[in-house]
Amino acid sequence: MARSLAPVLDAFPEWRGLVRAQTADDGSSFEILEVQPLAAADVTHGLVVDTSNDEITVGFDVYHSHFDDWVGDGTSFGTMAAVEFIRQVVSERVAVISWWKGEQWCGSTQLEAGQKPELPSWAGAPAIDRVRVRSWRGALNADVAV
Repeated sequence: MARSLAPVLDAFPEWRGLVRAQTADDGSSFEILEVQPLAAADVTHGLVVDTSNDEITVGFDVYHSHFDDWVGDGTSFGTMAAVEFIRQVVSERVAVISWWKGEQWCGSTQLEAGQKPELPSWAGAPAIDRVRVRSWRGALNADVAV
């Protein structure tokens, strides 16, 4: 395994027992961590962190982001940027927002707490009929018809 979840587990030691090894279709090994939020989060998927493809991928609800050595905020890159993103999610400084047409997912991204959801530039109004915001404890959750 080229990448390790050790930095994530150093930041969140209570999650150590939730890590398991996985084998990809190509035979490579990676680690995966799945953490369930409170039921009030009302998400499709809890927090999922894995080390496949020699990068850290962090997912929550229907959103996910890849963190490799060149992804970061100018201070933290790669795994450390992933750790900071996880901290933002579990502290509800960041929620995830997704756009829908009926039951079809059309895209998703991050939404900082206190920011108003905006229709993405790539989506025309007829393409989207619902906006869904989800956060770790559910305090930022919203479902808005467009």
